[in-house]
Amino acid sequence: MTCAAAGKLEMDYEVTPLSVRIARVIVSAHLRLWGMEKLVDTGALVVSELLTNVLNHARPDCDGRRSALITVTRTPDGVALCVHDEDPSLPQQRCADDDDEDGRGLQLVSAVADRFGVSPTPSGGKDVWLTLLSPREPKAAP
Repeated sequence: MTCAAAGKLEMDYEVTPLSVRIARVIVSAHLRLWGMEKLVDTGALVVSELLTNVLNHARPDCDGRRSALITVTRTPDGVALCVHDEDPSLPQQRCADDDDEDGRGLQLVSAVADRFGVSPTPSGGKDVWLTLLSPREPKAAP
């Protein structure tokens, strides 16, 4: 289910390799719709990384599915993004070796986000959240 109101997007999502790519497109489209073109690439990158973590690390439900609730909220100075899943295990940043093909996702998200964190939820799952601030235009010289 997808719900979009002015300045807010919520998607209850079954996470698959295809749905990760689709989520990138949907989040990018909403950021453009909200006039936040400078956040499109970063927003698409972080949603892709967080959903890939759900796909690769979250425990599947009894039907073998991995689900996430994606929330993207426009704020006065940027956007807040949260990916919730019901797996209680918290993500751990790793130190990937130079020849590793994975293991850098959370480092990347942490590096590009203005604020980033993980919070356990009362339901036993977790929220992985971040804030992206819109870049400020340099002031013109008088």
